[in-house]
Amino acid sequence: MVCDDIFFEINLKVKDVHGRTVDDDRLSKGLMEVDAIRRLEYSPRYVVETETLVSMHSILDLNYTFVRRSVEATIEIRILEGPDEFHGKIVASTTSIPCDIVLHDSKVSGALTAGDNGVIQTARHVVGVSVDEILVLTVAAAVGDDELSVVTIEFTPSRNGYDDGSITCGDYKMLLKVTWAIM
Repeated sequence: MVCDDIFFEINLKVKDVHGRTVDDDRLSKGLMEVDAIRRLEYSPRYVVETETLVSMHSILDLNYTFVRRSVEATIEIRILEGPDEFHGKIVASTTSIPCDIVLHDSKVSGALTAGDNGVIQTARHVVGVSVDEILVLTVAAAVGDDELSVVTIEFTPSRNGYDDGSITCGDYKMLLKVTWAIM
C-alpha cells in the first residue's frame, strides 16, 4: 500500500544505434513528485494520469496509473517456428486501463533476434496487473511491406505460477508465457 509521495527521478540519455552513450548524452534530467496519498481516495476506476518534465533539450511525459491488488506479470516470448528476427510490435494492456504498454516495436528499436532458445529479448518484459483484470497481449507481425498480421491472447492473473499460450501470427509460431508473482 502506498502511504506517501512517490518520486520519479528522470535521467534520459541519448545513445547511438549500437547502444553506446554519445558525448553530449544528457537529454533530460529532473525529479517528478506524485501525491500518492490523494490518489488512495479515488474510486476503483483506473485513470491514466500524465506528469510533464520540461527541460532545456526536451519535454518528457510520464504516463502512470495506480493499480490496486496488483501482481507482477513477467512476459516471455519464444519463437517456435519462423524467422529468427521478429519484425513487428508487441503490446500489453488490461481490460480496464485505456493505454497500451509497448514491449517492443521494431520501427523504433529495430528487429529483435531470438536467442539460441528462441526467446525474444524485449525492451520491457514486466508489467503490473490487477488480479481483478485480464492481461491482454497483442502481437502484430509484419507480413510484406505494409501489412500486419495481428493476434491477441488473454491471460487471467494469479498470485503465483504461470500461464502460457501458443499463437500463429504471420510467419511466426510463438509461445507466450506469463509468470505471476506478488509485488
